[in-house]
Amino acid sequence: MANIFENKDRRVIPNWRSFKKTSILGELDSPLHKIPKLDISLSIDSYIRDWLIYKTPAHAGDLISAAIVNGFEHNDNVINAAKFLINKPNSSTQAQISLAKKIILETGDKNHSFKLDAITHEEFHDYLNPELIWKKIHLLKKNAIDFNFNPIIWVELSRQYSIIGQKNKALNAMKIALQLAPENRFVLRSSVRLFAHYDELELSHDIVRKNKITNIDPWLTSAEISLATLRNRTSKFMKLGLEMINSKKLSSFSITELASSLGTVELINGSGKKSRELFKKSMISPNDNSLAQVEWASKLDKNIEVNPSSFNIKNNFEAKALDNFQNEKLDDALNETVKWFLDMPFAKRPVMLGSHIGSLINDPEISREFLKAGLISHPNDPQLINNIVYSLALENKTNEAMEYLEKVTGESKMEKTTEVCLTATRGLVYFRTGFHDIGRRFYLDALQESKTIQNPYYNWLALLNYAREELIVKSEFVESIMENVSYIPSDTVGSDIKKLKNEVTEMYNKQKESKT
Repeated sequence: MANIFENKDRRVIPNWRSFKKTSILGELDSPLHKIPKLDISLSIDSYIRDWLIYKTPAHAGDLISAAIVNGFEHNDNVINAAKFLINKPNSSTQAQISLAKKIILETGDKNHSFKLDAITHEEFHDYLNPELIWKKIHLLKKNAIDFNFNPIIWVELSRQYSIIGQKNKALNAMKIALQLAPENRFVLRSSVRLFAHYDELELSHDIVRKNKITNIDPWLTSAEISLATLRNRTSKFMKLGLEMINSKKLSSFSITELASSLGTVELINGSGKKSRELFKKSMISPNDNSLAQVEWASKLDKNIEVNPSSFNIKNNFEAKALDNFQNEKLDDALNETVKWFLDMPFAKRPVMLGSHIGSLINDPEISREFLKAGLISHPNDPQLINNIVYSLALENKTNEAMEYLEKVTGESKMEKTTEVCLTATRGLVYFRTGFHDIGRRFYLDALQESKTIQNPYYNWLALLNYAREELIVKSEFVESIMENVSYIPSDTVGSDIKKLKNEVTEMYNKQKESKT
């Protein structure tokens, strides 16, 4: 059975984008303190020189690739090289032409840095190209040789490695960046996100907690408080954070994540009034991260009201996706989730949400598209594989389903809920391959396992999936199973449970009618 998207506890961990986009978003500005500045000027002059001398498709391709990686898409020489490739389709590769078209498209868009705004789920597949990531890595490694003391290159390299699931390389590149710029906000916040992404919470927390700049930079103070909360610890920066917010010396934008982090702590501690006051302050001039946090908090405290669409915030995809999902505007939610994933391609939450929405709208292809995209950054992840197998088995594509199942080994780390889902999914695969007795045993094991996690949702989900399979084969166990199905409450909050129960009940009623 599918392991659905759960809007679990959220913390205000920094989002991680390219240096260029982060700078445009204003998250590197400081109205009060002089944060150490870095020389981040990368040059593509050598590529331009070679292109002007040789004028070959190979040199044009190298130039536009370097331009895309380093943010020089609007350079006149780059545009001319792109046009050159497009006008020579027989001597240019498909990859070169594709990149050239990307250059021409973006140079006609004044808002090119935020072109994600216009993307819909129909275009999702066009943006899933790991080959482009490897090309960026190749160029960044080249830049690292030419500008080996520039920490931004190492951060960008780390991000690209994380997108394709190269954990050790991503961590090593980030550690080099930290050695080069141990007190730079962009480097520190990027490292927080990376280390948290790989569950290196203690390392991430220590780096920020012990850094002297955390005492004066609200963006880092916020990160420390969120990390402490994730580790179930009380932050020593709580008092300082409140002083920063109340000092009125900092801009509303610079404290938005800090107020949101503190509001989250008060919400967890049960202080509704204090949390609402802090969240209100975070909403004076929010960014996408603080707004998504308030959207999450509003589901726990009904006195917190927020409409993400009423804020003119760039890259506000997560909050909009969750808000549309909660309001059952599934098409809108799907489009926003596509943008959320493309904005944060190393994150797992948009993958799970997109896959879940795909199943709710009966579009298994889009569901699997998200899951397979997630495997790029989370290779052999049991949860993602389980959902792919489940989707394939429902379409009786059992050979392909079995191939994915083999990727889950006894060494795979997974949560108990994923174990339950995998057990039930194995039952589904065996039912669909004709081995009903084996499938039945797996489903019964899943039902038993689901009781140990004390979450009725998974028990109901396993039961309904099992009931469907017994109904399909018209077994002798249908009546007893359907009696258990009748005990699943009709007012359950899970839309997928309601949907599946209705389908199973309809199947059962049709079978009864055909016998009369």
